[in-house]
Amino acid sequence: MDSLTHIVLGAATGGAVLGRKAGNKALLWGALAGSIPDFDVAITSFYEPVRSLFVHRGFSHSIVFAIIVAPLLGWIISKIHKDIGFRQWTLMTLIAILVHSTIDCFNTYGTALFEPFSGVRLAFDSIGIIDLVLLIPMIILMIIAIFQPKFSNNRKFLSLVALGYTMLFISFSVVNKIFIESKIKRQITCQQIDYKNLKTAPLPLTNFLWLVLAEDSNGYHFGYYSNFDKDKISLKYIPRNEQMLGKLLGKQKVRELIRFTDGFYTVTKKNDGSLWLNDLRFGSMAFESENDWYVFSFQINEIDKEVIVSRAHPNRSFGSKTFSLYWKRVFRDI
Repeated sequence: MDSLTHIVLGAATGGAVLGRKAGNKALLWGALAGSIPDFDVAITSFYEPVRSLFVHRGFSHSIVFAIIVAPLLGWIISKIHKDIGFRQWTLMTLIAILVHSTIDCFNTYGTALFEPFSGVRLAFDSIGIIDLVLLIPMIILMIIAIFQPKFSNNRKFLSLVALGYTMLFISFSVVNKIFIESKIKRQITCQQIDYKNLKTAPLPLTNFLWLVLAEDSNGYHFGYYSNFDKDKISLKYIPRNEQMLGKLLGKQKVRELIRFTDGFYTVTKKNDGSLWLNDLRFGSMAFESENDWYVFSFQINEIDKEVIVSRAHPNRSFGSKTFSLYWKRVFRDI
């Protein structure tokens, strides 16, 4: 999830565990503890681009990391605020970190919850990286909680409501994904589209606009579907083009790059002859236009038998025009 969601969710965790005893201090330290796993972004720039993809949401998001860090942070906080014991601060910190890692598992990026014992990255693809329907009510609840008297039960109650709302929203997102997938499967079957693997994932901002990737042996039927769409789904075909990689397909870095995309990628060659591998899992905020751009695009070169991978950062911003296009696409058929 985005940083603000983790901050608010961490504050709610702090308020639920120690809001009655520690007041707003619980919210502050909960917000910090709930943000700690994402501190890994501070070190990713020191890694080679492909390796950095797995450093983020890697060990810092694991259960082992939470067990190690929680007592350390709990001890530090207990030395600063001596009116509450080490065990209570440690419990709050542990829960806040685990809440962060758990909710990230419902995004598309993938979370290594079981490192260092397993490199499997969990990605349930039911919540966008940011969802305003989740975030805004939580912000409102926690702002109200901040202005409660120090020893008021209302702070804890509001925090519990925020956490309960989060759990309900996650449950809704899973049910909505199952519902959307069932509709999509019926539609693409009626269109006689053969596929061996189907991926659906929500775009950012709401849980109502979904990316669709129906994979066959050569590529993907790619498109978008809204909860409010009445017309049949419209898909375009994107070839995988893995043959363009040639002998590079056997190189370790390229294999790791493909593993990061979970196998949902396309290879393109630009006019200047440069070779690019694009991750399709996050869709494009260009929607159905011909100017698709991808969140993760990587240029691949081989120099002196060494594979060099560099990530492109698209010159795109989520401005008012894109925001307007997004909502028009969500409610197009209403």
